[in-house]
Amino acid sequence: MLHLHSPKQNRILAALSAEDLQELLPCLSVVYLKVGGQLADSGQRLASAYFPIDSVISLFYSMKNGESAGVTVIGNEGMFSVSQVLGGVSMPYWATVEAAGHAFQVNADVLDEISRRMPALRDTLLLYAQASLTQIAQSAVCSKHHSLNQQLCQHLLLICDKSLSEDFRLTHETIASMLGARRESVTEAAGQLREQGLIDYNRGRIRVRDRVGLEQLCCECYGVVREEFTRLLGG
Repeated sequence: MLHLHSPKQNRILAALSAEDLQELLPCLSVVYLKVGGQLADSGQRLASAYFPIDSVISLFYSMKNGESAGVTVIGNEGMFSVSQVLGGVSMPYWATVEAAGHAFQVNADVLDEISRRMPALRDTLLLYAQASLTQIAQSAVCSKHHSLNQQLCQHLLLICDKSLSEDFRLTHETIASMLGARRESVTEAAGQLREQGLIDYNRGRIRVRDRVGLEQLCCECYGVVREEFTRLLGG
């Protein structure tokens, strides 16, 4: 595998023993995921699974009235889609690339076969699924009890963590779709963060200037999610 990326950059792969990782390694290839690229439609069984390195994948649910609601975001802490190797095969959500970057790609059937004879991989995927439930549940709590500014801070911090960067391409429209808010409201909230010197944005790119400041403004939801992933998957 001649590339600049290491499996250790994905927390699921990093949690595997050297022996297990060596068995999985020949099945992995590095791919570049472009912003806006759609990886799956609702109910579709994927041919490939992805272990993000510095890319971010967002899951959305499409409602009958044509609107969509963000469900969760996936980055280097996990994989898409864990349902493929845990018996679910597909999900009622569609997936798109929110932040461009790289990912390890593997044939879904091959990964399923390997996970059946590699208990450590399957156990790690189960722990990841548990941590993901915490993230989804906490997002529901956050949307009901915390301000849009706090939700925006949390989302930007999650993107930083999952993309391994504090400078990424991310439009206000995309954020609005994920948070279930109006684009104008997101633009206003982002403007307030910029005025405080916490972020910069221009032409669909956002740069976090003061991460500590974002964490201080953010609600407790970000810490809950971060600590749960660390507890279950390690540092």
